[in-house]
Amino acid sequence: MRNSPGQGARDLKELQKEILESRACPRLIRYCGLVAQQKRAMFSAERYWGKAVPCFGDPEAQLVIIELAPTAHGGNRTGRILTGDRAGDFLFQAVYDLRFANQPNSLHRNDGMKLTKLLHHWCCALGSSPKQTNAD
Repeated sequence: MRNSPGQGARDLKELQKEILESRACPRLIRYCGLVAQQKRAMFSAERYWGKAVPCFGDPEAQLVIIELAPTAHGGNRTGRILTGDRAGDFLFQAVYDLRFANQPNSLHRNDGMKLTKLLHHWCCALGSSPKQTNAD
């Protein structure tokens, strides 16, 4: 049974809110905050997002891409999954070529990138990213 019109957008908005408010992985929260403070030199003038990165794309998606935790100086910096890093350069060009995106690259979260029939989401694989320390 299909959702009512607009239900997917409402559900996606709720999911994004849950992601931004989640404290389920204290290690990830600490890691994102630390990376946002100890910036890579080439991005030292930029303000890092430094928190959980919401999913991105079409709420009525036919295809979902799931990646492991946002990259330190890509999604954690820009606030959008894979935006501003090499993996994103490759992915966004590919989804553009397949007509799932309106432009071939994404540099920041307000660059006009739109995904059609595609949703990009991430998950944190505990124990692999971010690296577990003896303190955990």
